[in-house]
Amino acid sequence: MTPPEILLKEERRLLRLVRRLPPEARAKVQGGISRALIGEPFRIDTPRGPLSFAVLGETSGFRARGLLTKQQATIAWIDAFRPDSVFWDIGANVGSYTLYAALRRDISVVAFEPAAVNFFLLAANCELNAFGEHVDCLQIGVGSGKSLGRLEVSQFEPGASFSFRVKGKQPLSSRQAALILSMDQLVEEYGLPCPNYIKIDVPALTDDIIEGGTRTLPRSQVRELHIETSETSKGGQRLVARLAELGFGITGRHVRRGTTDLTFTKQV
Repeated sequence: MTPPEILLKEERRLLRLVRRLPPEARAKVQGGISRALIGEPFRIDTPRGPLSFAVLGETSGFRARGLLTKQQATIAWIDAFRPDSVFWDIGANVGSYTLYAALRRDISVVAFEPAAVNFFLLAANCELNAFGEHVDCLQIGVGSGKSLGRLEVSQFEPGASFSFRVKGKQPLSSRQAALILSMDQLVEEYGLPCPNYIKIDVPALTDDIIEGGTRTLPRSQVRELHIETSETSKGGQRLVARLAELGFGITGRHVRRGTTDLTFTKQV
């Protein structure tokens, strides 16, 4: 029997034992186990120093383990930021790239994540790494304007990717309301610092996010965008053309499993 099989067997045995407890005892034990697990972070060493991650479930653990390998071009992009910059991480999930950027200590980070379960882990990870002075975490979506969106989400799938674009009929218990604001509103009405670098990892809303920043993106402060898209798709081609109209050209490509991480740089 392999080590993973042994662990799975022990996990099932522990679950059976917990389920047999009286309700009050079960609540106490189950709560204690959950608190112990979330309080025992997973640690990963990076070239910029160690990072700690709160892990709930397999997917959030995968995101922590894959920080330096899943999107190597994104890591290299963050490494190249100029000092004293502002970085917006739109679609931060549990905060892998938010945390890595915050390790620099010479930039400010604003992380956006509307899904409650992922926002909890994002905020918890920032707390574990004492990044309170360098990172602002906002539980909102970014889009074309002010609205109330309904996120197709399960609060029992931490670390998963969720969407405002409903793929089919889902029970109401699998949806979560979330406030959506545009980049222009965030800067002009709420006083967020204009970003120098923007990562957008929200495939279904990328066009809306860009359209919501038509006054912010042309500003001289905005230097680069890093976006996951399919460059050969109609949507990807439309995105490239729209950003060209706003003054950005492609300066970097990293292809991975059918999608591409594109870096757009302001053309002077």
